[in-house]
Amino acid sequence: MNSAIEKVKVRVQTDKREYITGEKIELSIHILNPTSNSIRLDFNSMQRYDFMILKDKEEVWRWSSDKMFAMALGSLVLEPDEERSYREVLETAGIAPGEYELAGIITSKPPLKSSCRLTIR
Repeated sequence: MNSAIEKVKVRVQTDKREYITGEKIELSIHILNPTSNSIRLDFNSMQRYDFMILKDKEEVWRWSSDKMFAMALGSLVLEPDEERSYREVLETAGIAPGEYELAGIITSKPPLKSSCRLTIR
């Protein structure tokens, strides 16, 4: 992996830790370049991020599963101390109560990942 890319900080989060079935979850992924140099992230498509909900390491939901992205090479340059954020909303109807992991992925090559825990009651 490019040593500059290894320095990029990735954080995924939800608007709270616990939800009731049927409640909306606000998902966000943040990427930060904490260095004093520009960092370029390369992509194989127009998709820049993805979210997955996992239960016992098995995928139960993926944000991109019903989406299509142009297959075009692209890049994103993060300037020094620049942060980018991407947000989506997940409807929890149809997801069984339980403990889950939210994985956020910046779909660059190589991908950058982060995760957090959440509970649906």
